[in-house]
Amino acid sequence: MKKKTIRKIESHGLIGEAAVYTKCWMHGIRAYFLGHLKRNFPGSDLILETDDPRRNLYVQVKTGYPTKKHEVYLAMHREKDLSEGKFTADFVVFVNLDPKVARTHTHKGELDFAAFSYYIVPGYEANSLFYEALQRKAQRPKRDGMPRKLTHGEVQAREEDMAKYRNAWRLLKPFDGE
Repeated sequence: MKKKTIRKIESHGLIGEAAVYTKCWMHGIRAYFLGHLKRNFPGSDLILETDDPRRNLYVQVKTGYPTKKHEVYLAMHREKDLSEGKFTADFVVFVNLDPKVARTHTHKGELDFAAFSYYIVPGYEANSLFYEALQRKAQRPKRDGMPRKLTHGEVQAREEDMAKYRNAWRLLKPFDGE
């Protein structure tokens, strides 16, 4: 029986979610991985406890790698994202893999935390950053001079726009009684 190969596009998302889950606990943030329960919590990958037992925080994780220097991968977009809100969770954690590592790793244990960068962004700000980056992408003409269609593709933000969110685990900590 032939072993099924793990596709990187699939595994990067799951690896990013697991890394954020682990980093939350490393920072003393009580997090719970939703795994197969995601259907019950659309747009969320993790749940965080708060001091209020009736209120939890929802976290969405987006993982990828930037294709240009000095940019941060945000997410893929579809046409419906142009008319609806992209992110619905309380926080979005953008996990960026080192591009060289992301393209060359072989699922043999060579990935470690050093290959990841984390950007912790409140949900409403994540939507603003996403749409600003999408607008910049739309304004950049294609090589043939024609306007760019935004029906599908990835969105990247400028590194400088994301700097204040890099490793901002403190944004999640106050909600955990700290």
